[in-house]
Amino acid sequence: MRVVVLGGTGEMGSALADRLEGRGHEVLRASRASGVDVTASAGLAGTLRGAACVVDCLNLTTLSRRRAVGFFRAATTAVTAAAAEAGVAHVVVVSIVGVTDPSVARSSGYYAGKAAQEAGYAAARVPVTVVRSTAWFSLAQTFLGQLRVGRLALVPRMGLRPVHPDAVADLVADVVGAGPTTGAARDDGPAVRQLAGPDETDAATMARAVAARDGGRVRVVGLPVPVAGLRTGLLPGPDVPRDGRRFADWVRTTGR
Repeated sequence: MRVVVLGGTGEMGSALADRLEGRGHEVLRASRASGVDVTASAGLAGTLRGAACVVDCLNLTTLSRRRAVGFFRAATTAVTAAAAEAGVAHVVVVSIVGVTDPSVARSSGYYAGKAAQEAGYAAARVPVTVVRSTAWFSLAQTFLGQLRVGRLALVPRMGLRPVHPDAVADLVADVVGAGPTTGAARDDGPAVRQLAGPDETDAATMARAVAARDGGRVRVVGLPVPVAGLRTGLLPGPDVPRDGRRFADWVRTTGR
């Protein structure tokens, strides 16, 4: 099967593309470096021509609501239109558990962008599967760098049940291989698969563990979270499947 991975050089896109190639699929890793800029529709039509599946691993690291919503809305509009025109049979989207909860979307510009992304794919003229996961273990490093004051990292104590990124990549690869389970998203709605990790913690605790592993040069200050959407809105419900790999083990076995 010919699969186009948008954002194919990022963390999830690279991991997914490796798995798909290992399973015998023909994979095109699309990115700005390869001449594909989805927000400007540059190179998109030709890239999707002949593809059976497109996986959206696109991301923008920002806390700005305007930038996040603008980016994800523009990208989704371009991808859904190009996929329908090219006759793509299935679009798979990497998203976040809880992000469509209005209280979560209101609490963060980035999550507002991801909610806009899911809303855009729900109107697609092609079958769509949304794969939602909780925060990846590796996001602990991102938390360390988002709000810095010298050697201090200010990290909100938002509740999370983090999951190993390898488990997410495996699930997305499974979804690609299985093919669509619904008709066009605008008629049937997107199919949804979800995944979480085994242990409940918070973003500040995760960041503190990585800072300690890396020599303690950064001091993490946990910030109270006054908004309910961020306190508990990203925690999975009881029916969300769990991967058994633990964050503490990942911290011990990954290098500085």
